[in-house]
Amino acid sequence: MKTTIRTFAAAAAFVAVASLAPTGASAFVGNDGAPMAGRHFKKMATELGLSAQQQQDIKAIFQKDRPQFQPLVKQLVAERRALRTLIHADTVDEAAIRAQSAKVAAIQADLAVHRALTGQQVRKLLTPEQVQKLKDFQAKMDQRHDKAGPRTMKHMDGEK
Repeated sequence: MKTTIRTFAAAAAFVAVASLAPTGASAFVGNDGAPMAGRHFKKMATELGLSAQQQQDIKAIFQKDRPQFQPLVKQLVAERRALRTLIHADTVDEAAIRAQSAKVAAIQADLAVHRALTGQQVRKLLTPEQVQKLKDFQAKMDQRHDKAGPRTMKHMDGEK
């Protein structure tokens, strides 16, 4: 019985965390919704074979978009924290959770549009071959994410 309760609690925690996880990333935008930085940018630049000029132009796009992007990310973090507080409250207020979830969803929608527009600008700087490499890379990342869910559930169930 204790194992069943533990498994259920772990699954519930996983679902809660997964539901609050950021949405998928667009071209050259990291999983937290912010433009790639540091080693992530370098890895992608290497993966796609970006020229020095392309790297400079892409960084300029990110810098130009940062003033619009950062407040949305900060707002998302704050609204997610408020949602998490409601989810973990001693009493469940379904209406409040739904209202807060709607706020989070609206910000995520704004960020998704922003990422799409930024990604479009970046893709204009890429060669057709680099765009294909980017699509292949994104498909590979999708496959990794698809595999992660079942592995996580098995691990929570105590399987190896």
